[in-house]
Amino acid sequence: MPRRATCLPCVSLAIWLVGCNPPPVGIYETTSYDGVEFIRRGDKPLLMDVVVPTVAPMPRPAVLVLHGGGWVSGDRSLDKDMARFLASLGYTAATADYRLYPEGGVYPASVADSLAAVKFLRSHADDYGIDARRVAIAGESAGGQLALLVGMVEDHAIFRDESFPGVRSDVQAVVAIYAPTDLAALWKEGGWITRRLGIGYLGCPPDQCPDKWREASPITHARGDTPPILILHGDQDRVVPISQADRLHSALKAAGAPSLLARVPGGSHGWGLYFNGVQSQRTLPIIAQFLSRSLASAAGAS
Repeated sequence: MPRRATCLPCVSLAIWLVGCNPPPVGIYETTSYDGVEFIRRGDKPLLMDVVVPTVAPMPRPAVLVLHGGGWVSGDRSLDKDMARFLASLGYTAATADYRLYPEGGVYPASVADSLAAVKFLRSHADDYGIDARRVAIAGESAGGQLALLVGMVEDHAIFRDESFPGVRSDVQAVVAIYAPTDLAALWKEGGWITRRLGIGYLGCPPDQCPDKWREASPITHARGDTPPILILHGDQDRVVPISQADRLHSALKAAGAPSLLARVPGGSHGWGLYFNGVQSQRTLPIIAQFLSRSLASAAGAS
């Protein structure tokens, strides 16, 4: 059985320092359902933790958060603080595992797992108080690349996910935090570690399978009718340079898509893992305001 835990996250007043509206002042107590199996791939169960506000109105929007780790490491626990924060604002928030490439997660498997997690939340909307019309996805680093593909690719059939037949896998907002967006360009700009991760994730170098590298790059899928996208990126990132964020934002704006780019001063790669760090605290109100506005608009459009 999933483990159930209750907590009230501490939200620092330092989040007021970014010069935009702070998150709502009404902070909800949260309850966590840990280790929920959302899909089984072969013999491997994939798990998520679902965090809900205990007294917030229902049905409420949901936000799925995907961890980073270069598609080779990490798990759902890395973004649990973010899920608690979002739940404290009145969302149903979940962090989900996906297959890493050493365990069968070569592209597009990890994207298929991310789609399955979205569909699980929709198919269990009544269990977790979710408004199925309003589902957002967020991710850090490799998780941000997965989140962008879920949000930007028009036809999810290319990812070959057959879970939850008949359940929608679209999302109404995307938050991408220091995400790779143009994988072929990153291959040229990055070091040997970046290249090794790219080969592991895609199964081949770009000169051998250029179509796969292109398809797995969110920038390829820029179109005018994507859901609203928030891009957060540190200006001191040496792993995924901020040029990746700049290029995606420019491509989205050129296509007429709703895109917001927040450049984070002094942010290197991985600052989102330090939930109480300066960069994280500065970006929390931006995320909260973006989700509130985007998902409110989605409700109105339904």
